[in-house]
Order: sequence, then structure tokens, then C-alpha cells
Amino acid sequence: MLETMSAPASTLLFPGQGTEVPGMSRGWEGHEAWAETLGVAESHTGRPLRRAMVEGPLDLLRSQRLAPCAVLAHSVGIYRAWRGAGMALPVAAAGHSMGFYSALVAAGVVPLEAALDLISAVEDLSEAAFGRGAMGMAFLIGVPELEVHRALADHPGLVLSNRNGQAQFTVSGPVPALEILVGRLEPAALKAGLLPVQHPLHGPHMAALLPAITRRLAAVRPAEPAFPLISHFDGRLLTTGAAAWDEGIASVALPVDWLAVVARLKALGAPLAECGHGRQLAGLTRWAERDLVVASLQDPPRS
Repeated sequence: MLETMSAPASTLLFPGQGTEVPGMSRGWEGHEAWAETLGVAESHTGRPLRRAMVEGPLDLLRSQRLAPCAVLAHSVGIYRAWRGAGMALPVAAAGHSMGFYSALVAAGVVPLEAALDLISAVEDLSEAAFGRGAMGMAFLIGVPELEVHRALADHPGLVLSNRNGQAQFTVSGPVPALEILVGRLEPAALKAGLLPVQHPLHGPHMAALLPAITRRLAAVRPAEPAFPLISHFDGRLLTTGAAAWDEGIASVALPVDWLAVVARLKALGAPLAECGHGRQLAGLTRWAERDLVVASLQDPPRS
């Protein structure tokens, strides 16, 4: 945990979907900034985010429509609470997958409601385009990248969507092909399986949806960020509101390259802190670069 008043400015890492578990909000309910953030999110979405975060059940919390909203609101609430407790303005921020939306809101590029509307637009348009259960994503851990590419050559409908580490990947595309791919690579993997998502995120399947997503969000006027954001596509710094918001929309079709993000983190040289539940990004970052230590903001600041 960071000491609120004395710690130097950090680069913040915002986790994405998959970090949600019942009890994740423990200790935060009494913090005004967190509670206000969750209240706004619940009012805007009409979903019982706080109840699901406190007591579950896990199936509800990880449901397609609730999970990304819970992760977004929780991470933003944590950020606002820590800032209110005296944490310095970040040097920069990165987000893994939809964690980039949390970074957008934390940096003041768009309000929380706009990021929630982006999530809703992606869900609505993906469901209309692909239906339920037809598309998805799979994870592969401990398989060399060359082996993944060799296997993908037999499945032209599948794409490498996340490069999370030297041997940590996700693949997007039709579920039947994903199941065959997992079956082929699982014996040689540390872990492999399907992710609890129903869309082929971070791949070209989503590209056709970008014009409609952009139209849905045409009224959003991004503001200049309070600190730079790091693209999870290629690690470049995004220093204007327009560039950051454009990246947020395009990110659903852009692959995630956490190794490129880690290279940027090393170049910035600031302390690192994960702003959300769990230690997902601490693990990914140290997997990519063993000398990078990531602190955690998941526990409330000391009063």
C-alpha cells in the first residue's frame, strides 16, 4: 500500500474484466468518493453493482452486462478516494483492455457516464452482430508464441488478441474454433480455456462495429487529460483528449500488447501502482519484466 502524503507520483495501472469477485468492495463502502462513484454508475446503468460486489453471486457479478460496469466504477472510485486522501496526480496511466476506460475517466477525459455508455454500445452492437454464444475469447498460458501462431494458421477465423507476456496470450473468434484450439494446445500449456466473454474483443471481427459505436457516442466531447494515458495497443503516450477518446473507442478492435506497455513503463521510470481489485497487472507486469514492482491501491487509504 502507498503512504498517501509522502509517496512520489506513480504511474497507475487499471485492470480489466476478470478481476471481479464477491467481496471486492470490502472496506470501501464507507468512503464517500467511492460510494458516490458507485451511486452514479448504478443510477446510470440500473444495475445492482454494489450488491453484486458485496455478496455476489459470482454468476451475477461476472455476467456480461454487469461485470465491466462493476470493474470500471470500482477502479474509478478507488482512484478518487486515494486522490482525496492526498495521493499525487499520476505521472501517467495505463489500462489493460477495458481498464483503459477507467484510465480515461480517472484522467478526466470523459465522465463516468460516457465510459459506461461505451460499454453499453459495445455490448448492444456485439450482441446484435454475433448473437449469444457464437463468439468469444480463449486464454493460453505457458505456450510459446511461435506455437500459438502455428496453431492459428489452421484456424483463419481466429486472431491473437492479447499479448500479455512472453507466454501469455488470448485469442478471439468463433467459439467452436476456440474450443478446438484450446484442445490442441492445452496439453502443453500451464493453463488454457475459454474466457467468460461472448464477444471477439481486440480483433478485426470488432472493426465493423466501430462506425456504429462512434455514432452512438457522437455527443461526447473529450476534455484534455490531467495526465498522459498509455496505449495498450503499442505503448505510445496519448496526451490529448481527442487522441485518448479515439483510442478508447478503437480499443475494442485493437489487440492488447502489454509488453509494449511495460516498455513504456520502464521508460517513464516512475513507481507503479495497480488501481483496482486484485493483483492481475502486477503479475502480468512482473512476468514481462522481473525488476518492475507494482504496489496496490486495492485497500482503502489510512485515515
